[in-house]
Amino acid sequence: MRRLSEMHRRRRSRNIAIAAVIFALAFLFYVMSIVRMSGGAGG
Repeated sequence: MRRLSEMHRRRRSRNIAIAAVIFALAFLFYVMSIVRMSGGAGG
């Protein structure tokens, strides 16, 4: 039973890490699009 719990804990922490990376990328694209619309970079 303890091994199953450990497996679930590792899977959950990995899923949280993947979700954090996805949110960080989405935020990065959001910021980049705001900067491009405002004519910030290379405009």
